[in-house]
Amino acid sequence: MLLRVFDPTRWPSQPCAYQRQAICTTPGFNGDTAKALGSIKAKTLVLTGTKDLLNPEFEPQSSTKAIKDVHVITISPGTVTGHASAGGGFPMDVEFLNRETGTFLDAVTDHGKKLN
Repeated sequence: MLLRVFDPTRWPSQPCAYQRQAICTTPGFNGDTAKALGSIKAKTLVLTGTKDLLNPEFEPQSSTKAIKDVHVITISPGTVTGHASAGGGFPMDVEFLNRETGTFLDAVTDHGKKLN
């Protein structure tokens, strides 16, 4: 089922797409990723997958150190789905993502109330 969703001919272009979306290319940061990440003022949630060759877990764990108010969570520790868990193929992963995201949003919005 999962193989029907992805077109393997597009996989080679993914690393290029990631590089073009680098936050450090934003004007004013001159390629400095830590400076760009350090400029984030919003409370931030980063969900990182495991066992992912294109998005290895150490990268977000390392780069999020520059963000002032960040909460980093490993997606369903021990699962093999990693960042693909958001695809909905495994109910346990969906439940995990919904719970962790909901908890974060409740905390930063006072349970859905708009904060000033």
